[in-house]
Amino acid sequence: MAAVAHQPGRTTAALANRKDSRRGAVPVMGDTRSRPGAVRVTLPHLGELKTRGLAVLGPIPGGLATALFAACHTPRSAVRLVRMVELRLHRKPVHTVFDLLGDREDDITYSVGWGLSQSDLFSQAVLATAYGKRKITQPVAIRLQEFVKGQGRTDIEIETEELHVIIEAKRGWALPDRSQLKLYVPRLKKTLPKEPMLLVLSESSAEWVTTQDLPESVDGIPVRYLSWSDIASLATSTASKSRTNSEKRLLRELHRYLKGLMNMQDVTSNLAYVVSLGTGPLYDGGPSFESFITEKNVCFQPVGGGKGGWPVTPPNYLGFRFDGRLQQIRHVESYEIHSNPWDVVYPGIGKKLGWTNSPHFFYKLGPVIEPSHPVRTGGLYGSGRHWCAIDLLLTCESVREARDKTQARLDAAGE
Repeated sequence: MAAVAHQPGRTTAALANRKDSRRGAVPVMGDTRSRPGAVRVTLPHLGELKTRGLAVLGPIPGGLATALFAACHTPRSAVRLVRMVELRLHRKPVHTVFDLLGDREDDITYSVGWGLSQSDLFSQAVLATAYGKRKITQPVAIRLQEFVKGQGRTDIEIETEELHVIIEAKRGWALPDRSQLKLYVPRLKKTLPKEPMLLVLSESSAEWVTTQDLPESVDGIPVRYLSWSDIASLATSTASKSRTNSEKRLLRELHRYLKGLMNMQDVTSNLAYVVSLGTGPLYDGGPSFESFITEKNVCFQPVGGGKGGWPVTPPNYLGFRFDGRLQQIRHVESYEIHSNPWDVVYPGIGKKLGWTNSPHFFYKLGPVIEPSHPVRTGGLYGSGRHWCAIDLLLTCESVREARDKTQARLDAAGE
């Protein structure tokens, strides 16, 4: 990233323009071995400079250095350039050391377990949140994937002098059933009078979990729930309280890793997922699929994509085509998880149509973006759904053309 070396909570521009009142020069940032007044710069890419208002006056390194000197009001001799190479694994960028493990359920368990073992602050914060009470003493034992015959394999176990918690971690929105949790009860009862708990982790929102069959207790052992988003937030909030740079770095990398795995909307994407809508009533006198969008400004899809090829992650934009052409593009303003979102909009419609309750992303849509000219389907399969860049959807003659040019653009970028 082409930028002045990062300090937590400070933007590049703020650092570049701030002068040390004691020395009259830009302060040392990130490297205490640098000479007084030095600025540390990294530069695999130039885009960061441009977005922060620093003009690039020429080729690397001379032009870039000149731009930085001018922006920072710093003598050329006071700037040291450092090149950082991007690491990729299977064509994907590696942002944290945890990314090297992967994104399977066990990989996530190992990563969180390592974070818990390396940071007492983090483990205490997780336990305090789960138990919802007092100051927590530091762990005396953390175990990963302990197998006991007849009692299953736990994901994570944490013991303090007073507490014993078994964590059941799930990838995605799945939740464990009572029979699985029941397997762990003998282990917890064996360590009484330590206060026992079964803690479930998944990507599900707390609101969604309340609509499911996750028990409040199993054989007298309380069951609590936290989302991966909660754990990620605890990692970053704990990092801000840490007194060591190594602990801060570990927890911030864990936060970034967990955030990257969650089914979260990519708010930076300019791709629209274009779907076809039926305009006919779903039953005599009833609404159509088009009505959900054009009249109620909502849309829904199965969590995890389902069998119909929907995206696993909520899209940033949705495009809707009916009557043979693209009619509108809508930003997804927010989303929730519902088991029957259609009944929220049209009460009772699910029962009339025999729709089965199941986890769905329920999207609330922003203002309509309409093409300035007719954008025909272009001979695409009737109900087919496609990813298209918004600028191409608004300038091409057909959805097919926009789809093909989008794919060519992604191929050229190596995506």
